[in-house]
Amino acid sequence: MHLTFMDIDRHHIGNLNNAPVYRFSDIDGVDMGEYLDSAFFFSVPTSFFVLDNRVPARLRELLTESEGCAKSNFLTGASACARKIVYELGVLSGASGENYEDRIKSLKELHPEVDPAYFDTLLTIQQLTSSKVHENSYDGWESKHLRVILAALREVLHEIYVVPALRADRRKEILSLRDTLTPAKPSSAPG
Repeated sequence: MHLTFMDIDRHHIGNLNNAPVYRFSDIDGVDMGEYLDSAFFFSVPTSFFVLDNRVPARLRELLTESEGCAKSNFLTGASACARKIVYELGVLSGASGENYEDRIKSLKELHPEVDPAYFDTLLTIQQLTSSKVHENSYDGWESKHLRVILAALREVLHEIYVVPALRADRRKEILSLRDTLTPAKPSSAPG
């Protein structure tokens, strides 16, 4: 579902279960992704764009809330949710540390399969959600900074929860195919 005040051209592409299906029409020379992102004041993506259900529900809900806040440019709410995701991820992963930075470093050590640059990006949440944003004015904090943090969080969650499960599924599939190549042993019947 997408809400906008703009009249965006769309065209009929067919029917699905007797319901018409439409797509937005391209505009020559315009980056449609950026155009549509700026046109919608409220957007709920299709299930293709949501986090995989292998990511714990609490983390998915917080990321959805943070992205919703960011879409409305509620930067303080979005940054608080992003920081809460890191806290919850630390609890689920068994990360240690007395403060936020130590827990991020612990997560980095616990998950060497994840690019360390993502965890380094998450360290900026601490700086951007501190008193600079909540109690004082901080002119440098913009939605573009939050988009980077949310993209890093999304990728960290994908790498920790989804990629290993996909690898396990592919391994089972390949081993199953391999087993079809191995001839069955004849049964040892008497005589």
